[in-house]
Amino acid sequence: MNQRPAPFPIAPLRLRLRSAGLVFPGYSGSLWHGGLGMMLQRHFPATFRALYGGQDDARPYALRAPAGERFPPGSRLTLDLKLFGDASQHLFACTQAIALLGEAGIDPAGRFQLERASVLLPDGEASFFTADDGLLQPPPLTDFSDWLPAGQAPRHIEVRLLTPLRIKEGGDLLRQAPDYGQLLHRLFGRLDQLAHVMGSQPPLAKGERAALHDEARQVTRLAAEVRWQQLDRRSARTRQQMSFGGLQGDLRFAGDMTQTLPWLVAGQQVHIGGKTAFGFGAYQIHIDCETGGSLG
Repeated sequence: MNQRPAPFPIAPLRLRLRSAGLVFPGYSGSLWHGGLGMMLQRHFPATFRALYGGQDDARPYALRAPAGERFPPGSRLTLDLKLFGDASQHLFACTQAIALLGEAGIDPAGRFQLERASVLLPDGEASFFTADDGLLQPPPLTDFSDWLPAGQAPRHIEVRLLTPLRIKEGGDLLRQAPDYGQLLHRLFGRLDQLAHVMGSQPPLAKGERAALHDEARQVTRLAAEVRWQQLDRRSARTRQQMSFGGLQGDLRFAGDMTQTLPWLVAGQQVHIGGKTAFGFGAYQIHIDCETGGSLG
C-alpha cells in the first residue's frame, strides 16, 4: 500500500437480545430492516433520514440478522448493525430504536429485550449499554484502516458466504462460484459506493488499485461449495411477499495474497454485493482451512 487509506469511519454495533418467543416467517433480514426504520422514523427522524434516505443498496449501513427462524422464550440472539461515515454518529439512536422495537414487537415475529449493546473493535468488543446498568460509557469508533491486518498473509484461505451474496457480471446476477478477483472487485465497488454516499474519498483511490487487481488474478480457486439460496421477503411497509436470493457456501483459494487479503479481511465490516441493508453480503475469512482459524 503506497499511502494511508482515506478516513472511513465505521461503528460496528453488536446488539445482544433475549427472545420473548420470536418466530420469523422465513428470512428475517427484511423485518429487522423494516422494524428499525419504523422506530427511527417514529422516534428519531433525523437518524431515519440519515440511514434510510436514498436507494437500498446505497445506504450507509449494513445489517446482519440473527440466523434462524424460531427463538424460544429466553433464548439469546445477536443482531449486527454496522454504520458508516456520518451515520456512525447515530449509534445511540439506533440502539434505542432496537430497544423500543423489542418492547413494541417486530411484526409478525414477536417481542424481545435488548440486553447489551457493544461496539466491535479489531482486538475485541467494547460494551456501552446493558439492560441492568443503562449507558456505561461513550463507545469508541473505528476507521476502515483499523481493520486492515498487519503481518504475513497466508497462502491458503477459505471464504464463507454467511448470508446471500448478490453480485453481477455483465448485467446478470452471478449464479456460480465467484473467483478471488471478483470478490476483491466487488469490495472496492462497495467502498466506492459508500464513499459516494458519505461525500468522501474511498479508503484506496482507484489509481492505487492496479497492483492489487493484478495479484488477485493470480490467486487460484481450489474448491467451491456454493448454492443459490432463494428467500422470501415480507415488506414491513407494503405487506407484500417478494422473492430474491443470492449465493451461500464456502470457497477455498490459494496463492500470493500479500497485498489483497488485508482488504478482504477489513471488508468483512462492510459486506459486499446488493441488498446489504437487508443483511446480504456478509462473509467470513478463515486463514487455515484445516483448523478453521479466522482472521478479522
